[in-house]
This record gives sequence, C-alpha cells and structure tokens, in this order.
Amino acid sequence: MATNLATRLVSAIRLARADTAFGVPGGGPNLDVVEAMSDQAIRFILAHGETAACIMAATYGAITDRPAPVVVTRGPGAASAVNGAAQATLDRQSLVLITDTVSSASQERVPHQRLDQRAMLAPVTVGAITFGNNSTDADLANVVAEAVRWPRGTVHINYDADAGSIGTSNVVIRPETAELVANDAAMKAIEAKVRNATKPVVIVGVATLESSAEIRSALVSFGAPVLSTYQSTGVISSENDLHAGLFTNGASERPLLEQADLVIAVGLDMVEPIPSAWNYDAPVVSLALAATVDPYLPIAAEVVGDLATLSTRLLKGSNQWKQDAAARHRESVRSKLRGHISDTSNGTGRDGLGASESGLDPIDLVTMVAEHAPDPVTVCVDAGAHFLAVMPFWPVHDPARLFISNGLATMGYSVPAAIGAALARPGESVISFVGDGGLGMTLAELETIVRLDLPITVVVFNDATLSLIDIKQKPGFANRNVVGYTLTDFAATARSFGLDATVVETLDELRTALAGNWNRPRLLDARIDPSSYRHLIEVTRGD
Repeated sequence: MATNLATRLVSAIRLARADTAFGVPGGGPNLDVVEAMSDQAIRFILAHGETAACIMAATYGAITDRPAPVVVTRGPGAASAVNGAAQATLDRQSLVLITDTVSSASQERVPHQRLDQRAMLAPVTVGAITFGNNSTDADLANVVAEAVRWPRGTVHINYDADAGSIGTSNVVIRPETAELVANDAAMKAIEAKVRNATKPVVIVGVATLESSAEIRSALVSFGAPVLSTYQSTGVISSENDLHAGLFTNGASERPLLEQADLVIAVGLDMVEPIPSAWNYDAPVVSLALAATVDPYLPIAAEVVGDLATLSTRLLKGSNQWKQDAAARHRESVRSKLRGHISDTSNGTGRDGLGASESGLDPIDLVTMVAEHAPDPVTVCVDAGAHFLAVMPFWPVHDPARLFISNGLATMGYSVPAAIGAALARPGESVISFVGDGGLGMTLAELETIVRLDLPITVVVFNDATLSLIDIKQKPGFANRNVVGYTLTDFAATARSFGLDATVVETLDELRTALAGNWNRPRLLDARIDPSSYRHLIEVTRGD
C-alpha cells in the first residue's frame, strides 16, 4: 500500500516534468518515495543538509523550468529545510518539499519527532497537502502546480501513508490573485504618461525572467535608461548602452532617478528592494504579472498581465535623455566604487582573530576572475559584504546567468546554488562567490561537488570576519568576538574533500590560479583586504 502511494506521489511530480530530485532521506516512507523516483527515471542527488538541498533544487528548477522535488525526513529534517523553503518562496523560485511525518495512526502515542510540520512550514510556503491513501490525485496535482504559479514558491507535501481524506480542507493554496484587468482606461492612462514623459527610467524586476527575450526587445526599442534588480540582471546586458546599472533603492541610482519624470516598473517585485524610503517625486507606473499589494512604491497606475505583451504595447515613445546617459551613470557608479577609502574609524583596526589589512582588493578579485572566466558561465553569489563588489562589476549578458538570494538574502546560498546550476547546465562552468561565513555553513557540500565531478570554481572571500555586519557596527563598538572568526585555511580543507585548491594573496597568484582547470572542482581561498567594504556600502546604499 505504501509503495503504491509513493508511486502516485512521484507520478504527479513526474507529470509536472520533474527529472531530478534532491534531499537527505530518512528511513521508512522516505525511502519508498526515493525508490519510486528511481523507478520513474527521476535521478536523486544526495546533499549533506536539507536547506542546501532546497537551494540546489530551487536553482535547478529556475534554470530548467522544471519544479525539482526535495525529500527530507520528519522532525529534524523538516525543521532544517525551513530556511531553504523560505529562500525559494521569497526569491520567487519553484520548489516541491516532501516530508514524511509521524503517521496519523501513531499521533496520539508517539511524541518522538512529532511536530506540526504543516504549521511550521506554513509561513514560508505557498501551498500544502497532507497526502495519504484517500487523497485525490487532483488535489495533489493542484498543490504541485501552485509551485510554478507566479509568484513562484515552495509547496509542502506532508507524506502520511496512514492519512485518510480530510476533504478539501486538507489542501491549502493561495487564493487567486485579485488581478487588475488591463482594461482600456488603465492602458490608456499609462500610455499617456509614457508618451508625455521626457525622461522616463525603467526598472526591471524578477518577474521579467518569465519572458525576458520579448521584454529585452521592447526595452531596446524604447531607448530609455534601464535599471535592473539583482535577480533580473541580464534581462538586458549589464554592458548594454541602455543599462544604467543596478536598482536596490539605495544611493547609487539616486542621481539618475532624481532626473526622471516617470518611473516605469516592469515585473518589479516589492520583495526585491532594500527597506529604504522612496524619496522620488516622479510618478510610478507598474506593469506586473500579479497585482502589487505592498505599499512600498507610490504606484500611480498598474496593469496586470503578460509582461511581454504589456511591454511591447506600452514602452513606446521618445525621450530627451542624452544617448550615453545610462552608460555614463553606470560607469560613474563603478568609478565611485573604485574610489576606495581605507576606514578604520571604529577604532578597532583589523588585528583580531586572524584578520589582516593585507590581501586582495575585492573589486580587483572580481574583475580578474571575470577576465579569465570561460563563456558561457553561471555565477552564484552568497550574502555578505563581497556581493557589494560582485554585483556592480560582474558582466552578465543573459538572464539566469547570475543567481543571488535577494528576497531572503540568506548566507549559505552560493555553494548549493552552484551545484543546482551545474546539474542544470551539464558541462558548463559555474562560479560560486562566497564569504568565509557562508562557506562555513555549507562546507560539507564541497564533497557533493567532488562526488558529482561538477565544473565548479568556489572563490572564497576570506577575511575571517562577518564583514557586512562588522561595517554596520556603531563607531567605538569594540567587541570583535561577535563578528570575527579564526582564520581558516579553506584550501587545505577543500583538498581533503578532493578539490583542486590553493590560497591566493596577490593578483599574480590569482592570475596563475585562474589559468585552466575550469572543468574541474576547485577552490580559491582568496585572502581579502576588507578595508574598502565600508566605502562600497556607502556608495551603494548611502549607509
């Protein structure tokens, strides 16, 4: 009976075109599901941690457009998967999380590993079902389909072989979004605003990944400066003359937006900007896949529908921007970022817990890796101060070639995301940019890279410090123990897992290390001078 139930579960996932699963299975029902996956030609990738497995699956699904299931055990397995489920949901990626559970037949007498897993995961999921013998295949299919409905996210399948049907109340999915119909009045209002604008600026967001080619064509035809959120990087090439750089609602884009007389948000999700005030006078219009419900921006008019269709129709007209306005703004920001200021004003220096003022400049590291990287390449970026150097300088010419956790902004993202990307694009090189803190959280997944023989180059920004938190400390805060680690030789650790690995402290050493080996698992332990990070955050965010 349990085997038949597992087969039904996997069949529903297979109908959604899943071909690869990830996870850390336990015994019993978990193994039935994994076996059923093998029977239905779904390969299973064993990870070391449940959150890492979720990140691998979400990235794999984002590239292949196939929801990838994750299998974890009850109790600690489900609890450990919460952060990975949150990442997929807040970063708008599809994920199907399968947990077994203390069976309904044993609930009253077995407290061991008994948690209300549905309640625990509810805040970070967009749909759920407790799937048992009397559950319908239709209900299961509806929950799986919810993972790919915009905005995408995690659905939770609580697998209970003893569960009977509880009726439709057992199934929880989001209500249908109250869409604003793209009626003639709304369309004409936006058309008039666009037509009358002399200096419009377009902000593209994560939803543009759904139809990026058509939107790119509309942007180029429109000819106004374009700002990209982190996750939409590459919808228009980062080096295109119309690309003005990144939008985070920080300081770096302010000079451009202050000149705008209209801001056009295309596929912008309010989970993407940092939580800063909106301080611009220009009216905002929105072209969206789903109605905006968060009052983050003062949206004057919004239409909801297919973004390719809306962009093609509404992004029309002329403007009075100088031809090189976008590129000049972008390069001005990059120039300011390069104007490093050595800042030790907090009075502590960098002499504690193995940290040092000597080492590679983060921007020099990023630009040299970019010069040597093969084409094509996929880049995954972890949370931490190093992303302030990566995001403005890494060239991205196509969508879904750079991945970063933006909605959740979780550390421990980059290495498992790189594994998912390498599996989704077999034979292509992948780069993981990660700080020492983020790598510490996912160190065991280096074994996964070696076991699968994936062409991943892990570049560690190693300064033995939680640098982004360090620069947010108030002046005079002298407790180094809250942000500093002992300096770790990650190269030696990586070699123990079987990666090619080396420590690099100078540009010459980096140049030598980057020669060749892009098709092998390897790690570069880059010793970083963190003194420029404070300057980078001031230019980027104004903090």
